[in-house]
Amino acid sequence: MKDFIGKPGRTVILELQRGEKLLESVREYMAQRGIKNAILSSAVGSLMRLIVHKPTGIDAAAVDEFETIEDAMEVCSLTGSVIGGEPHFHIVASGVKGLYAGHVEPDTEVLYLLELTFTEVTGLELERKRTPENVKKIFAVT
Repeated sequence: MKDFIGKPGRTVILELQRGEKLLESVREYMAQRGIKNAILSSAVGSLMRLIVHKPTGIDAAAVDEFETIEDAMEVCSLTGSVIGGEPHFHIVASGVKGLYAGHVEPDTEVLYLLELTFTEVTGLELERKRTPENVKKIFAVT
């Protein structure tokens, strides 16, 4: 176990519009505002394209399966963080054809709107790095 202790900074409410890409928009906004680390505390809205990946086994090395869903979906749960300017979100979304869940990938696209509330975390210099097991973990920037 490891921990990183920071302090709450700004609270940001970001409203993404139809056709905007989730991860790309958040990454760009955070860079413009100089926010390196944040916690996603709330998310409501809808998607028209969801791209996720999920693990396929329990071996030490991660092997993922990717899925693309193009349908009207309501975001039921979206949780995650921004570390070193990079968003890392997990989702559960409901569409007419079923429930979808996983790690959100680039090119996920907003249907009508997506409201995201972030709390900035200050006092930390962090980054995510891929381990030899193909898992992205948080490390202090040295």
